[in-house]
Amino acid sequence: MSESNAQTRTSLLIGILLIGLGVLFLLGQLFGFDLWGFLWPLIVLVPGVLFFVGMVLGGKSAGPLAIPGSIVTTVGLLLLYQSLSGHWESWAYAWALVFPTSAGVGLFINGAWSDIPRLRQTGMKWITTGLVIFVLTGIFFELLLNVSGGFISDILWPALLILLGGFLLL
Repeated sequence: MSESNAQTRTSLLIGILLIGLGVLFLLGQLFGFDLWGFLWPLIVLVPGVLFFVGMVLGGKSAGPLAIPGSIVTTVGLLLLYQSLSGHWESWAYAWALVFPTSAGVGLFINGAWSDIPRLRQTGMKWITTGLVIFVLTGIFFELLLNVSGGFISDILWPALLILLGGFLLL
């Protein structure tokens, strides 16, 4: 009897999921919303989150799952951002958020989850290093090379020249 109930629940869940996806794709077609552009990074993001689920279900000994979990989740979030914004040029410096930053986040979470202070400290060093690399390479690629051709670099450089000229006049 329990196998029948499990099959019924599974069929019900799959049916609801398929109907929901069908409705979303239909609405996307009717209103011109690119749903696939939003959903495809979830193929990467969901497995990353599942690493964290495994960590929680596995207890303290499963703490190391936070490391691949944070790396895969970060890649999924970056792909989601880039897919929605079209800012693919950011890979020129966003890699620093994947490694060493997200690896450091995984080490930190692992250390916090498993009560290992050394891992938390090492994780914080990696996070700090990764964020410094991200900011410096971001400044280089966005402000100096203008890889995105974005508003910030188009406005910032003239504004900085005006400020520098005003400072020199004073």
